[in-house]
Amino acid sequence: MKYIGTLIAILILGYFDLIGQHLYQLPKPLVEKSQLEEIIGTVNSKKPSRPLHLLWVYGYDGDHIAGAHDYVKVKDLMKELLGEVPDLTFEEVFHFPTEAQFSRADLAVMYLHLPRLKKRQYATFQAFIERGGGVVSLHETAIMRPASKGKLLSECLGFAWNEGVSKWGAIFEEVNINNDHPIFRGFPNTITIRDEFYWDLYQEQGTKVLGSVRTGPDGEEVEVPIAEEQLSEEESPMFWTYELGKGKVFGTTTGHHTFTYYDPEFRIILFRAMAWVVNEQPDPFMPLVFEGITNEKGQVGITEDLRYWEGKRRK
Repeated sequence: MKYIGTLIAILILGYFDLIGQHLYQLPKPLVEKSQLEEIIGTVNSKKPSRPLHLLWVYGYDGDHIAGAHDYVKVKDLMKELLGEVPDLTFEEVFHFPTEAQFSRADLAVMYLHLPRLKKRQYATFQAFIERGGGVVSLHETAIMRPASKGKLLSECLGFAWNEGVSKWGAIFEEVNINNDHPIFRGFPNTITIRDEFYWDLYQEQGTKVLGSVRTGPDGEEVEVPIAEEQLSEEESPMFWTYELGKGKVFGTTTGHHTFTYYDPEFRIILFRAMAWVVNEQPDPFMPLVFEGITNEKGQVGITEDLRYWEGKRRK
């Protein structure tokens, strides 16, 4: 009987691992459009200064519920949104770009758990950045196993998962940001992100931390908000930039929830980051902040948690 009990316990734990993490987290309250426009500031240009070719690198996720790690759904959302930016072409890339794809790209946005990469792929990735390519790395893109490969990834992204050392968990308080940087200009000193992030990562010399927060328990030990006294004394990086040769990288380990991509403040950060890494003004991207999430009262965002939707493609 004790073996049956153990088996049941394992199945239960596996079930809860499958359904997802941080289910108590919900989208932020709606934001007044005028408040967001104040953060964005004056928009002058309607198109980039040059044609841009963007690679959106995605994968499939078989472990999380619909509503988390929705790589395909987020890719489709961004394809529709970014299709409205003049002189920008959007190319879907499954798992990792080829040398030919990198050669014609200006920008690579990556939201996936990367496959095992060969040395030649790392070299191609670095070469793309060094010659002036821009990279935006979202959430699980920073994870590369085994541990020996994490350092190679951090040399491309600035930060990366250090197997056996790095941790993951929920965000429990407001994030301190550097609002002197163009990506965060106009924001207050702190912002709210209801999501997950990683810490104790490999960190390359020269990375610039733009946002940090104190950490709570690692993993799924807590599924409710916790008291402030339970948070770490030290803050850990959440947003950063990294420059390699002529290229630029923006990274964040947030982006776990699908509803995060419907958060207008997160959209400002994401679209500004895309512009910054290719040395463009963010103006042509700013109308996308409001697209599809603005109601008749001039409020922006969503109230649905977007979980358990049917049809998530996992493989």
